Amino acid sequence: MKKYVVLLFLLPLLMMGCKTHDWMDWRAQNEAWMLENMKRDSVHVTPTGLQYKVIRQGITSVRPDDNKYVTITYTGCTITGNVFDSKESYTSQVSYFVSGFAEGLKKMNKSGRYILYIPYNLAYGASGSGAIGNANYIPPYSTLIFDVTLLDTFY
Repeated sequence: MKKYVVLLFLLPLLMMGCKTHDWMDWRAQNEAWMLENMKRDSVHVTPTGLQYKVIRQGITSVRPDDNKYVTITYTGCTITGNVFDSKESYTSQVSYFVSGFAEGLKKMNKSGRYILYIPYNLAYGASGSGAIGNANYIPPYSTLIFDVTLLDTFY
């Protein structure tokens, strides 16, 4: 009987170890992807690790800061191409977004279009976002890729 009790106690721990291992593999894949991506000529890298590509610079030098509101269009996906979110016109304060997204927005001019490559530590980190099985689920350690157009910025 004691053997079964011990087995019942250890089984969940062993299973958690397998899941952690799976997430560590996903983390390594995302880190390797970011290392390869930064080698592209058109990709810029900030000191925080955010990577971005300028598709269109924009028409003015008006850039948002944390206190400003922005109206944007965007599509977000993981490195596998899994789209987890897309908006045609979304308005929010810059400080509302994950830190990597906010950092990217602050580099953009009005009417600019960038591709943001956000490492997991500037996004949802080790916890991910959403529930497994939902269309907007973001696994732990995920690099986020956003195609963003800054339509407007205002107070």
